[in-house]
Amino acid sequence: MKTRVVITVDTEPSIAGAYEDPGRNLPLIHEPVWGEVDGRSEALGFLIRTLRQHSLAATFFTETAHVRYFGADLMGAYARSLKEAGQDVQLHIHPTWTNFENGELKHRHAYGDDCHLMETGDLARLIAEGCDLIEGWTGDRPTSMRTGNFSTAMNVFEAMSAAGLKTSSNLCIAANRPEEIPLQIAGGVKRYAGILEYPVTCFSDSGPVGRGRRRPLQVTSISAAEQISTLENVHAMGGSVAVILTHPFEFLKREQVRFTRMRPNRLVQRRFERLCAYLAANSDRFDVVPMSKIGDELTTEEALPDIAGSTLNSLMRSAENFLNDKIF
Repeated sequence: MKTRVVITVDTEPSIAGAYEDPGRNLPLIHEPVWGEVDGRSEALGFLIRTLRQHSLAATFFTETAHVRYFGADLMGAYARSLKEAGQDVQLHIHPTWTNFENGELKHRHAYGDDCHLMETGDLARLIAEGCDLIEGWTGDRPTSMRTGNFSTAMNVFEAMSAAGLKTSSNLCIAANRPEEIPLQIAGGVKRYAGILEYPVTCFSDSGPVGRGRRRPLQVTSISAAEQISTLENVHAMGGSVAVILTHPFEFLKREQVRFTRMRPNRLVQRRFERLCAYLAANSDRFDVVPMSKIGDELTTEEALPDIAGSTLNSLMRSAENFLNDKIF
């Protein structure tokens, strides 16, 4: 049996310090999304190029509430370019953008960034608004969603169901563990309020630093060796699905929240290139599918057994990340 692999990319603008100093700091969209360096995109463009090279399709969870500041055209252009490249565009929501109206900061900190703290009806309306935007950009109505910061509770799934969605990847217990115990899962497939949830795959760290902590299958967080080892473990355990997490801005080095002095993050880029090459070379065991298809192919609930990382891989990753952080 093949293990489905879903590569997910949270594609979003940045508040970029606007709350702290709204007079000087304006939100940014092109820098965290496109990330152009010396005339070449090292963020979204890098992802599109790499996926195309290996004939893979990822899911780009695309933020929509930010249109209150930027308008619909800027992200719409990126969404259309993804659709033209054969990629999957689904919904991502950061409610903090509802503090803006018509391009201005109107409600400084009045609204937080937690979907699960919103009233269910209000969240359902925000989801429907985002679905309308993406359908207008790509011609396809989203069927899936990821909450910003993995902010999730049962009311989120109820709002998604009311808005007509079918699937989600709202859970990543390594990043944000929900209070409700039934939601505290590290992978697999689970149905909540009629929504099929495919959490970001997490494993238990075995290294001397962070031993026992959960680590997400995230390109910037763990080494290529750990990513591949985790996929191998999921497959060996008979797991039907593994979900990978990344963001366009992870492939950049920059100074502070203003994205100054941007440079390609070569280490993270190499990790993604190695991951894609591995998945393409092992298509007999792994099938890379987008969220738009996973809900039709994999509907049976499935628990993921606990996966332990490798001590050696953890040590090597710690050294890699330390050196990468020190060398700009």
